[in-house]
Amino acid sequence: MAWNSGVGAMDVGEYWIGRNVDYDGVWTAYDDGSGYIDKFWSMRAYALRITLTQPNQRAPIFNFEAVYKTFKGYFHDLKHACLSPDEYNRAGPLFIYSVDRGSGIWTFLGELRQLLLFGTTLADEQLMGQRISNLEKKLDILGRYFGNQALDHDAFAAFAEAKTPSDLDRALKKLFEQGLEKVEISKLPFTGDIRQIESSFIELKKIIKDADKL
Repeated sequence: MAWNSGVGAMDVGEYWIGRNVDYDGVWTAYDDGSGYIDKFWSMRAYALRITLTQPNQRAPIFNFEAVYKTFKGYFHDLKHACLSPDEYNRAGPLFIYSVDRGSGIWTFLGELRQLLLFGTTLADEQLMGQRISNLEKKLDILGRYFGNQALDHDAFAAFAEAKTPSDLDRALKKLFEQGLEKVEISKLPFTGDIRQIESSFIELKKIIKDADKL
């Protein structure tokens, strides 16, 4: 019985009890990726906050690795499928900032243009290759909040033409089963203290619902 992380097969023992962890591989990858830390400090980062409806305050975070790997992997795959090669090479990854204990709130950091594509498609619970209904209305509303220059119209168009691999399709459907209560992005850039941008979060699921009513 194995779970596909998008990088390699993870068996039940590794996921649940830490059996056969590739310690050398994990720490070598960390050491070899120092450029990504430099990349973060060169980025103008914004915060993405996702609230799941399945927290259990009395229990451990059982789904942490599955949810985290799916978010991070989908962010990468979305960029790879929807950005030009040059844009993909310039774009930064998704960095995890925090998981609030017992709340189901996951906070990530990334670049605004990619976060808006990622967050909007998550909030609408759409898979690559599906057309987002009332897209222009949604982009118009997003533009009012974040500015039109923050919206990558070509990437949104490419989303509808891209193909979701079958393993990612299954993973996203399982992620949606966790219940996406809120998907929020900060209007203000992150400067080191999440409290300074707390009041600037915009709820994307509300924007999507409002656009569909117009």
